[in-house]
Amino acid sequence: MTTSFTPPPDARSPESKPAEPEGSERQAAASQAGMSGSQAGMSGERRRSRPVRAAGALPSWLGSLKVRLAFIYSVVVFGLAAILVAGIYLGLSRSLANQSVTDRQQILVPGEANCLQFDRGGPIFCGQTLRPTEVEVRDNAKAFEKAVNQRALLQFRRYSFGALGAMFLVSLVVGWLLADRALRPIGRITRVAQDISETDLSRRINLSGPDDELKNLADTFDDMLVRLESAFENQRQFIHEASHELRNPIAVIRTNVDVALADPSTPPEELRDTLHVVGRAAGRMGVLVDDLLTHARRESPASRETVVDVAEIIREAAAEFAAPAETKGLRVHADTPEELLVSGDPVALKQALANLLANAVGLAPEGSVVAVAGGHDGTWVWMAVRDAGPGIAEEDQPHVFERFWRGDPRRGRSEGHSGLGLTIVRQIARGHGGSVSLESALGVGSTFSIWLPGLGATRTALPTVTR
Repeated sequence: MTTSFTPPPDARSPESKPAEPEGSERQAAASQAGMSGSQAGMSGERRRSRPVRAAGALPSWLGSLKVRLAFIYSVVVFGLAAILVAGIYLGLSRSLANQSVTDRQQILVPGEANCLQFDRGGPIFCGQTLRPTEVEVRDNAKAFEKAVNQRALLQFRRYSFGALGAMFLVSLVVGWLLADRALRPIGRITRVAQDISETDLSRRINLSGPDDELKNLADTFDDMLVRLESAFENQRQFIHEASHELRNPIAVIRTNVDVALADPSTPPEELRDTLHVVGRAAGRMGVLVDDLLTHARRESPASRETVVDVAEIIREAAAEFAAPAETKGLRVHADTPEELLVSGDPVALKQALANLLANAVGLAPEGSVVAVAGGHDGTWVWMAVRDAGPGIAEEDQPHVFERFWRGDPRRGRSEGHSGLGLTIVRQIARGHGGSVSLESALGVGSTFSIWLPGLGATRTALPTVTR
């Protein structure tokens, strides 16, 4: 008889060494090398410790980031202003130094004497010619203007020094105010972090304002607090649920032991029956403790990454459950290709499949077939278990992977189920970058599928299979 199975939907060379010195030469060389190394180490350590000593010698108030930012802002503003004023002063000074206080004028100066006689024996006329000459003449107006400019330049220098000093002080105050405003969100983050206690992670920064680096920091801090609060709440819930599950077998053991000890004349048969009850309760408690330990270990991703053949895991698991299934009148049928390779922990993957098979064998009716199969869909590899058991109601299907969930709590406890099997399956699948899905109907049965990324594949969306 062959059972067809389809996957559920949605689902570098050495160099020669120099000859070593022998005897005392070797010891001397080693000693000298050791001293040199020690001296070099001490020198390097001294150099490294100088900044630390210098920082430690500073006053405590200079350790404030606000003070350092205000000082840096003041120095930058003062330096830029000083450069600007110095440039203006040098320009004015050079221009005034080149200012002339004289003026060039043309005047007539006597030249050579010339004599003329118009008639022989007549009178001789002599005269001196005038020629124009350019001379420098002191301009009193320009001299006065230069004097005024020199006095103004002297006043400008005097007032500039005063203004620069006042600007330095004002820039310190402005720098302090700006640093205080810039660092205010950090102060809020610090206060919130100080208010967070070990048991209360509900505080949030909720920083408003522009979407800058500090707001991104605050939002990241808030997101981290959300994750931490969720993890702590999950841990508290886990402890509460585990304590509740352990209470019942402990109560059974304590009650039966107290009853047996209360009556010294209890017949051996009754004591034997009591011990059987205690043994069964201890067995259930042992299964629960083992599953709790496995659940705690599976909170982290897969620890042993290696190439795993899922097809081989399916064949081995089917062979291991063949005998237990046969004792209940069941048959386990495996259907898988020759090779299905993924990257992960083989022990964990086999445990996940074993948990699904154990549930199927425990719930399938006599004479039915438990089908376990594997395959691939695109870059995804799947393995699935199908049974013809009672099925799971649609309203219960969202809860089947929750901790300590049992379809029938009384029957589950009586059969030694911890309620963690499917939770561990989901943890293993997620730890390998995959997921687990369920398809079930009342009176028809259930199909659980584990989806895993194929070897070398990157995780994408699960394939959609048409019904």
